[in-house]
Amino acid sequence: MNQAQEPTTHEGASQTAPSSIDNDAEKTHEPKEQSTPAQGSPPNGGPRAWLVIFGGWCCYLSSYGWLSSIGVFQTYYEQTLLPSYSSSTIAWILSVQVFILNGMAPINGKVFDNYGSSALITIGTFLHIFGIMMISLSAEYYQLFLAQSVCSGIGAAMLFHGATNAVSTWFSTRRGLALGLASSGASIGGIIIPIMFQRLVHNIGFGWTMRTISFMLLGLQTIALLSVRSYGNHLPKPIDAMDFLRPFKEMPYLFNAIGCFFTMWGILIPFNYIALSGQSTGLSPDLALYLIPILNGASLFGRVFPPWIGDHFGRFNTAILSVTFGAILVLALWIPAPVSSSSAPTIVFAALYGLPLGCFAAILPALVGQITTDVRTIGVRLGSTFFVTAWAGLTGQPIAGALVQRGAEMGDMEFVYLKVFCGVTILLGAGFLAASRVSSRGWAVLERA
Repeated sequence: MNQAQEPTTHEGASQTAPSSIDNDAEKTHEPKEQSTPAQGSPPNGGPRAWLVIFGGWCCYLSSYGWLSSIGVFQTYYEQTLLPSYSSSTIAWILSVQVFILNGMAPINGKVFDNYGSSALITIGTFLHIFGIMMISLSAEYYQLFLAQSVCSGIGAAMLFHGATNAVSTWFSTRRGLALGLASSGASIGGIIIPIMFQRLVHNIGFGWTMRTISFMLLGLQTIALLSVRSYGNHLPKPIDAMDFLRPFKEMPYLFNAIGCFFTMWGILIPFNYIALSGQSTGLSPDLALYLIPILNGASLFGRVFPPWIGDHFGRFNTAILSVTFGAILVLALWIPAPVSSSSAPTIVFAALYGLPLGCFAAILPALVGQITTDVRTIGVRLGSTFFVTAWAGLTGQPIAGALVQRGAEMGDMEFVYLKVFCGVTILLGAGFLAASRVSSRGWAVLERA
């Protein structure tokens, strides 16, 4: 067998195969087995590779783009479909979906390592579309929970991790650009789906609105099913649970995981509550719901450009500055927004906040990759980090909902406690990311890290 099989297999094992893994790092691991010359190093381009990126873009739109639209569902459920339930209770429907998307990373990563992307995307497409169809028939809380949180959540997680891993196997030197382009589908989905929902729900009803969205996603997933394939072979290997725990013994990895947890704890809150808080400042319901597409539109730039900037100026440097900027926006712009007699501060916040939000989502895999010395362990290391952030996604939205209720009891402070929690947790995340950088690269502020 030729030389290339093991590097190809290990590329496929990357949970999100960040751009931070350099060619030099990959070349240091001499393979034990060899394969055919056609299965050498990733091609880093070509029609087939770019077709995989397009299919991955479709998967990102269907999975993370769907998740990026949760704010319209929070608003609609509170005001129309489930008015007797509290904000915190409704938030569990959406937060469990976030938890499953991130929490299934170790499982989906192992399935991908052993069998490739086809099984994940095929099963994921069925579960995700079926779940949305079931949402269209739901009228009770438990029905929405099973359909949206569980069924659709598991399917979206399979699409997200299957596509991300597949794209990563085709690129090494331009992996950050490739993943950035694929992940831009999430931003486009976060623009299209809320607008579709807002435009259709009053004309054709909730049920047919959900069916229309599901048909659109089915069309996109048909493209993905035909185009997304991983590069190279996959050899089934036994599962060792300790592989997911060993990285936490390393201080840079531990600090980074904690930083990602705190950042994730707060950074997704505006997705859920920016429309409701906008209405509290005097925005019309229609205009308030457009804050979500504005936020997602801005995140498109955050997803594409920061990974490229990080390759040149340091990924941790870029992440720390971006996350800190997000915390400042929340504390200095979103909190005082209701005081203004104009809706401009809230709209400006939505437009600016998309940049750090998109940056964090896109650059997280690169951070893990930068503190990974053995490229063959990147899959489990990134899976463990995603699993940690899953718990932040699970608890963040219900905590925010409880804080909204607490603020409402205080009179005109309905969203103040929520915003303080959001800003402080993001700032704590930036602090732990900085600690990870210092523990791995030292105190040289101007050093590329």
